[in-house]
Amino acid sequence: MTIPQLTRVWRVAKELDVSRKRIYQMVQEGKLDAVRLGPRSMRITRDSLERFISGQRQKNREELGLDLLTKPARRFSRR
Repeated sequence: MTIPQLTRVWRVAKELDVSRKRIYQMVQEGKLDAVRLGPRSMRITRDSLERFISGQRQKNREELGLDLLTKPARRFSRR
């Protein structure tokens, strides 16, 4: 059994440039996985943070239509 790498809530908040409250909300929403170490101590798994970030990147690419482009279209014809 491998032990997951754990990160404090405030560090994850700082890394994502959001509030600690938002990190707790993301845990509630199931967007991030957390481990409770005690009644007032929570850590975020590094794997879930990396999955979240890569998922957001992919979502952004899809929304912008970047995955559909194979090569840039020519805008001007040569004469």
